[in-house]
Amino acid sequence: MDIMDGTKSHSILKKGYIKLKDEYRRLNMPEPVVKYFGINPGWNAVIGTQGCCGVAMSFQDNNPQYGDDQTYQDLKYLKSCVGRSLFEFADENIRESRLSRHSVALAALNALSQPFVTDEMLNGKGYKTGFEVKDMVRPDDNLVIVGYGGLVKSYAGRCRELHVTDQRPVETFRTTIIGNDVIEGPLGITVHPAEENKEVLENADIAIITGSTLVNGTFEEVFEYAKNARLRAIYGSSAQLIPDALFENNVDIAMSVAISDPQKFEYDVLNAPDMETALRKHQRKYNTGCI
Repeated sequence: MDIMDGTKSHSILKKGYIKLKDEYRRLNMPEPVVKYFGINPGWNAVIGTQGCCGVAMSFQDNNPQYGDDQTYQDLKYLKSCVGRSLFEFADENIRESRLSRHSVALAALNALSQPFVTDEMLNGKGYKTGFEVKDMVRPDDNLVIVGYGGLVKSYAGRCRELHVTDQRPVETFRTTIIGNDVIEGPLGITVHPAEENKEVLENADIAIITGSTLVNGTFEEVFEYAKNARLRAIYGSSAQLIPDALFENNVDIAMSVAISDPQKFEYDVLNAPDMETALRKHQRKYNTGCI
């Protein structure tokens, strides 16, 4: 089967697949197989053999733009995939049109990427690690973050302008503050709908873009909007894809997490009250880049 078949909007997943396939062959590494799937309203997880774990945003409970027809997981189908090669599973689901299939395909690719996001492996390829992106922000920068999350508060007050875009309604992030006057927060942050991505990103000095763009097929489009930025970063748990593929496609920095203890993560996916708890307990944050 030709991996280059499929839609252009997910070409980054195909490129990641090819890069991973080459690396596994180059290092003569055995192909991991699927052990479990973890399906959650916020995240989908793929757990494979050889300590390979990966997650990707599911869009089920946090984005009204996508309905059940796009986000629903076919549990019977997933059960039939247990024991299959992670590469075969990823290849098959990259070709599908539904967002739910791209989510588990990316989770599988992220799982396959686990061996390649250690500091030792990254430094061996000449990539920089152990730095803070916040330290690269200048006081006169126009900073744009695509995807409103906990990252936003870390950058407030560090730059001349902070703009955030999100697919969810702008009202989702608005807080009304009532004192002597009535004002709206968050203060110092301008929130935009996703329809304004092009306009906002074209003027960015630094663009920090959510890894969920790898799931919903907007990666190439959004990073193209930010082509004039001094630094372009991708962030989040969905962005664990082997960074070689990202750096070859307009990304300067990957800000993601890897699972620090695959066995304990596997246990907690089955037993923790929610996927977020399992992720927080066992994630190892890393920043890496061609900078």
